[in-house]
Amino acid sequence: FKDGIVTRGVLMDIPRLKGVDYLEPGTRITPEDLEAWARRARLKIEPGDVVLIRTGRWATRDAKGPWPTSQLAGLYITTAKWLHQYDPAILGSDGASDVHPSGVEQIGEPVHALSLVAMGMPIFDNLDLEAVGREAARLNRWEFLVTASPAAMPRATGSPVNPIATF
Repeated sequence: FKDGIVTRGVLMDIPRLKGVDYLEPGTRITPEDLEAWARRARLKIEPGDVVLIRTGRWATRDAKGPWPTSQLAGLYITTAKWLHQYDPAILGSDGASDVHPSGVEQIGEPVHALSLVAMGMPIFDNLDLEAVGREAARLNRWEFLVTASPAAMPRATGSPVNPIATF
C-alpha cells in the first residue's frame, strides 16, 4: 500500500440507524445491523470498497469522558461471514473494529484476526468518523472517495495513516 490507496468508501453509521448519537460501549453490531443500514442508506457494498463502521466512539468520549477500552462497541464475530461475502478491500472503524469484550472465549479480537489473516483485509483502527458522519448525513450520501498514503516502512505490519473522505 506504500503507493497509496484510492477507492470508494462507504460509511455504515450504526448509531444513526438506531436513532442514537453513539452506541453504548460493549454494544454488538451484527450482520442484520449492517444489512439494515445498507438498505436505509441505499448502499451496495462492492469488492474493493473501504467499509467504515461508525460506532460513535468519539461522541461517547465527548459525552461521558474517557473509559476503559475493555468496553467498546463494535462488530460481533457473526459479521465476519458478512465481510467475506461482500469482500471489501479495507475495514475501518472508530474503534478496534471488534466489540469489546468479544464474546468469543480466549480471543479478544476475532474479527480483527479473521479480517487481517484469513481475508487479507487491512484495517484502519481508531478513526475519527464524526465529521464524515455529519457530512454524509447533511448530504444524505454515504459513499465517497477515500484516499490514504501509508508510510513505506520495510518489514512493518502497520503504519500511521490519515484517510481522507472526499464527497
